[in-house]
Amino acid sequence: MNAPLQEFEQAVKHQVELLEAGYILQALDLYFNEQGKMYENDNLFGKNRAECRSKQEPYINAAKEILGKITDLKIVNTAQICIFRNKSRFIDQQNNLIQIDGVHWQKWKNGKIIEERYYHAHKLDEILSQGLLNNPESLKKN
Repeated sequence: MNAPLQEFEQAVKHQVELLEAGYILQALDLYFNEQGKMYENDNLFGKNRAECRSKQEPYINAAKEILGKITDLKIVNTAQICIFRNKSRFIDQQNNLIQIDGVHWQKWKNGKIIEERYYHAHKLDEILSQGLLNNPESLKKN
């Protein structure tokens, strides 16, 4: 494996470590491209890192505790794509448990995420039934 591909894989694995440790905003700051786009169920969520962060920050900061759990990580070095399932849990200030269940598909370039697609609810069922977790390249949109 050549150096850039090793660096890509190491960056993805470090991002996952941060997410599992509950450092969601830090992972975003470190690995999301300044002009990266984020989609939620194929709808534009944020057109750049600053917008994505500002939309996520209130929810993340409201959590008393974040119990990160990332599973099913697949890395496609040659395409600089990764995919993983997020089954993290958040405990809010009133001790309510909020369970996350979604899939993140990410396209990277030069060590940063340039596009992320997050799927949950009905769209999650749809992409899982299409086998996206086993074939992350099948989602190439750009």
